[in-house]
Amino acid sequence: MKNAYSLQQEWRLFWSRVPSNEIVMDFIQCDSPKERKALDALAKIGVIGGRQLFRLFNLDKKRLKKMVREKKLVRHEIKLENKIIPIYTLGSTGSIITHLSDCYEPNYWVEYRIEDVLKRILFFNLYQFFYDEEIIPAPDPFVGGISLNNNPLFVYVIRGETNDLINFLKWKKHTFNTRIIIITESFKHIEPILVHTASIKMRITTDEKIANEENSQDLFYLLNRDGDVVKEVQ
Repeated sequence: MKNAYSLQQEWRLFWSRVPSNEIVMDFIQCDSPKERKALDALAKIGVIGGRQLFRLFNLDKKRLKKMVREKKLVRHEIKLENKIIPIYTLGSTGSIITHLSDCYEPNYWVEYRIEDVLKRILFFNLYQFFYDEEIIPAPDPFVGGISLNNNPLFVYVIRGETNDLINFLKWKKHTFNTRIIIITESFKHIEPILVHTASIKMRITTDEKIANEENSQDLFYLLNRDGDVVKEVQ
């Protein structure tokens, strides 16, 4: 059985495009803390699934439709066989609410490939275990970060090639001391990067673990001194 977020699945991506002359709303209101938290997360990560907006931020379909009308969000779809999965990006009004209007680019999402979308969905799947913590931006090639005990924790999701992370670690490993989490479909996919991670504080988890574990205590693996992947001992 294929993993739900595998690139081996036949995904189709359908982006909505915003007209270049779209009129920005004159009156912008966002009194809802859960809307603000969702928009802030989206401003830092770029794409989120509709199911995640409900599960993490308690935004139901009716609320999401209203947020789309208000241009806080832009709705898109990915399709898998006959299944339609709604996904959302930050709208022009949302960029104003999150204080990004000076650097916001309409249609920024069209540069995302399907693997970029899947990586961001998996980031938010992981975030459910850290819900009380703040989401923070992270440099490429990381999808995003989580502020844990006032220290950054960057998340890298393996989907396809890992050359971007290999190059990053090759040139930055002597100055890079931020903890990272790697999400992978299979442990075999991390093998190309292991030679570059000896000095990196790294935890590893899998799509399956994220989907099936109920708490973070059983979620992670580490590399031991022999370079073997072993269960993290709490």
